[in-house]
Amino acid sequence: MKNIKCVIEARMGSKRLPKKTMKFLNKKFRLIDFVILNALSSRYFNLKNIFLLTSNNKNNQKLINHVKKKYKIKVIKGPEKNVYKRYDFFKKFKNIPLVRLTADNPLVDPYLTDRFVDYFLKYKTDYLTTRAMEHSKKWKAKSDFPKGISIEMFMSKKLFINEKKFNKKIQESPTWFFFNKKFKAKVSKFPSFDIYKNFTYRKTLSIDTKKDYLDVRQFIKDNSCKPGSNNIYKYLKKNIKKDN
Repeated sequence: MKNIKCVIEARMGSKRLPKKTMKFLNKKFRLIDFVILNALSSRYFNLKNIFLLTSNNKNNQKLINHVKKKYKIKVIKGPEKNVYKRYDFFKKFKNIPLVRLTADNPLVDPYLTDRFVDYFLKYKTDYLTTRAMEHSKKWKAKSDFPKGISIEMFMSKKLFINEKKFNKKIQESPTWFFFNKKFKAKVSKFPSFDIYKNFTYRKTLSIDTKKDYLDVRQFIKDNSCKPGSNNIYKYLKKNIKKDN
C-alpha cells in the first residue's frame, strides 16, 4: 500500500505548559526535533510525506519558522480548537493511510513505528492504536506500552465519514469516532511484542506538565537518548529484568 502519510499535531498554546513544543529536551534538540527526527528515521517516512498540523494562531509562528527552516516539511494550518478541521488537506487523496503522532510524545522510537505500520498494512485494519482508551465506554483495552509511547494509524476515508457529526466537544479529538466505535470500522489495538510484553514503565514519557517535562529531560539525560535512534527500546531491553 502506497501513499502513507505521517501527521504530527503540534502547537504552542498548551494551557498546562505553554510553548512546550519548542522547549529543549537536551542541549541541542527541542521537543519538536525529537518527534520529527524519530519519524524521519522510520523506513516509511521522509521529508515529503511528513506533515506538521498546527493552528493558525500567531503564537505558532516561531514553531512554523523552525520546522520550515530546519526540515522543510509541509506545514498545514487550521483552527486552534477544531483539530479535526486541520485534516481537510488530506481530502484530496482518495483513501490513504495516515499515521498520527503528537508533539506531546517525543520518545516514540523508529523501531516501534516500523513494527506498528507493518502490522497495520498486514492486517488491513481501519484504525490501529497503541493507546489505552479506558475513558471510552466502548473500548476497555489497556495499553501495553509506557504512557507517551502513542501512535495511531487509520484510513483517511474512514476519518472523514463522520465529518457532519463532529461537534465542539469532540473537535479536539480527530479519532474520537474510532475509539468510541460509533460506526462500522475494523478497530484494533496494537499488541505488545518482545520486551514490551507485561511491562509497565512507572513514569510517563508524555509531556503535559512542567513535572513531565523535567522527568522526560532527566530520562533523556540518564539514557543518552538522541532523536532518530532506538534509545527507548534499547533502554527497556537493558533494564526490563531490573524494573520488573
